[in-house]
Amino acid sequence: MKRKSVVLVAGVFPPGVGGMQKYYYNLSKYSKHKMTVVAPHYPGDAAFDAEQPYQTVRGDFLQQETVHLSSWPRLFRMVKRTVREEKADVTLYGYILIGIIGLILKKWKGCKYAISTHGMDMLQFRKIWGLNKLVSLILQKADGVLTNSEFTKALVLDYGVNPARIQLVYPGVEDVYEKQQPSQTLIDEYGLAGKYKLLTVGRLVRRKGHDKVIESMPAILEAIPNAVYVIAGDGPERKRLEQLARDRGVAEQVVFTGYVKDLAAMNAFYNTCDQFLMVSRELEQGDAEGFGIVYLEAAMTGIPVIAGKSGGVGEAVLDGETGVLVDPQSPTAIADAVVRLARDEALREELASAGYERARSQFRYAQLAERFDRAMSAFCAPAGAEARASAAQRGAGAAGAAGKEVGASAGGK
Repeated sequence: MKRKSVVLVAGVFPPGVGGMQKYYYNLSKYSKHKMTVVAPHYPGDAAFDAEQPYQTVRGDFLQQETVHLSSWPRLFRMVKRTVREEKADVTLYGYILIGIIGLILKKWKGCKYAISTHGMDMLQFRKIWGLNKLVSLILQKADGVLTNSEFTKALVLDYGVNPARIQLVYPGVEDVYEKQQPSQTLIDEYGLAGKYKLLTVGRLVRRKGHDKVIESMPAILEAIPNAVYVIAGDGPERKRLEQLARDRGVAEQVVFTGYVKDLAAMNAFYNTCDQFLMVSRELEQGDAEGFGIVYLEAAMTGIPVIAGKSGGVGEAVLDGETGVLVDPQSPTAIADAVVRLARDEALREELASAGYERARSQFRYAQLAERFDRAMSAFCAPAGAEARASAAQRGAGAAGAAGKEVGASAGGK
């Protein structure tokens, strides 16, 4: 495979924290292509960038996927300059609306571009007529679309994108996540000794379902009196969740750790807890879990997983095989699943073992980056290659069918 020059315009990127940040970072890190990342500034980004194998260009824009009107001209000039200087074969836009820059540069300069999609971005603009039309145009004119799950791919297809131009690359799990002994430091710091520890990792936003787990805690405590719910992460929902825990009378059994600084510390949380659960749900305003990297992280540390049956979560957690899927709107269903796993050690071990093997064998970034590289090469293909490939596939199918008919005729003589 010939090495390409790929420019990634990332809406979010490390040292910022989140699943999309991990996704873009690891694909850039492990890719064999010449990667250049255009990303927003974060505190400490200079030291972080200095240690990476790819080039990073930083600017004051795209914080939390928000492009202020005043920053659009600056972002456009930066992308245009970077594409020119790096002689980019293709530019990958990590947020759908900034793909309009790719559309403009394609019409103006003939630059190839692709869009990376994650689920929520495909949902949030569907009911806004003007933006819906813009998203459709950006996707249909792109040289390729990268999706993170079959769920997201289906949303892209709804926009009329040719399936031949869609490539799927799942998120993966980083090597730092592994089985270890429980952390006595965490046990002492948060008073977890002698507790049956439930864990959720993620930003405190509504779709993650922290509130539904808190609502299920009274029923859980009836069956498991020593249960405690550990919430690792921070976000805009924290005050509401703290109040909900007080209202439900479970404030003493819900632990808010706040933002966890590094991956090694997060690995320690997984290894210290007994069950992982994140019951993500799809919200009316167009917010859904496109996949869910944290389920794989938990699996790599060998603890059983409970997840919400919504979005692309069913691709990260195979119900009854590598974890348990529940109705994310039902505190009763959540409590029943937690209690069932707590009481059935054999089931916990079976699910945890299968989840570990699947995460280890199929979702390491060194493997996923190979698929990413093939996708980027496909997006760089000359105009018309897509049609020729489709024609070749149809021809091969017709030849195969003809061969079967000939074989059947010969066998009948």
